[in-house]
Amino acid sequence: MSNLSTSDERFLDAQEIEYLLAKEGMIQRPSVKAHLEALAQKIRRDANAIRRLEDSQAKADSGLQQPQDVEMKTNTDSSELKPDALVHTVKASAPPSTFSTSIKYKTIDKFSFDSGSYNSPTVTIYIPLTGIGSHPESNIQCNFTKSSFDVTILDLNGSNYRLLKDSLEHDIVPEDSKMKIKANKIILKLQKVKSEYGMYDSWNELTSKKKKKTESDKNKDPSASIMELMKDMYDQGDDNMKKMIGETMLKQREGRLDSSLNKGMDDMNF
Repeated sequence: MSNLSTSDERFLDAQEIEYLLAKEGMIQRPSVKAHLEALAQKIRRDANAIRRLEDSQAKADSGLQQPQDVEMKTNTDSSELKPDALVHTVKASAPPSTFSTSIKYKTIDKFSFDSGSYNSPTVTIYIPLTGIGSHPESNIQCNFTKSSFDVTILDLNGSNYRLLKDSLEHDIVPEDSKMKIKANKIILKLQKVKSEYGMYDSWNELTSKKKKKTESDKNKDPSASIMELMKDMYDQGDDNMKKMIGETMLKQREGRLDSSLNKGMDDMNF
C-alpha cells in the first residue's frame, strides 16, 4: 500500500501526463494534446488545494497532541511548591478540519456574454462575484483551450465555484486569451482566431449546438456540404422553406439541376 498522501498522488498523476506530452511523437492530435494539457493543469490545481487541506489537518492534529501547558506559581516565602499553587492553562485548538479527497464545486450559472462589434478581435464574458477582488489570486484559476475555458474559484465564502464552457461556437487562441479580476467580477477576454483573409469570426452564441467541422470535414466533396446545409434548412425551416426545398428536389429528380448535386440529393431523406 502506498504511503503517499492524496496530494502527492495527484502531483504524480499530473507529472505522468506531462511526461507523455513531452515525449516526441507520443501525442499526434493537437486537440488531444490540448485536452491533456488542460487536464494536467486541473490535476495540479486540485493537488494544491488538497495539500492546503492536508496541512490544515496536520496542524489541527498537532494542536490536539500537545501536552497541557502548566503555569506554576511559587510562594515568595518558601521555595516549596504548595498543591493549591498549580494553575492549569490549556491551549485551545481548532477542531479538526473536514478532509475530502475530491473537490466539490458549485456551478456558476450567472454570467453575461458580449459578442463584440463586427470584426472585433475578442468576445467577453462577465462573471459577477461580490468581493472577488479581495480573494487570494492563487485561488482563482482559468484554463483556456482552443474550444473551451474553465474558471475555478476555491474557498470563496466557504464554497468552491466553477464555470466550464466547452464546444465554443468558434475556436479561440488560448495563449492570447485573458482573465481580469475586478472588485466584484471576473472578466474573460477570449481571443478570436483570425481567418486567412484577415477577418475574425462573428459570434452569435457562446457555445455551439452543432458539431464543429474537422479538417477531414472541410476537405469533403463540396456537394456533400450543400446537401448537409439543405437538410439543416429543411429541418429548421418554416412551411415556405420546406416547400421551396421540395420543389428543388422535384427539379433534381427531373434532371433540371446540376448533375454534381444528384448523388447528394438522392441520399436526402426527409
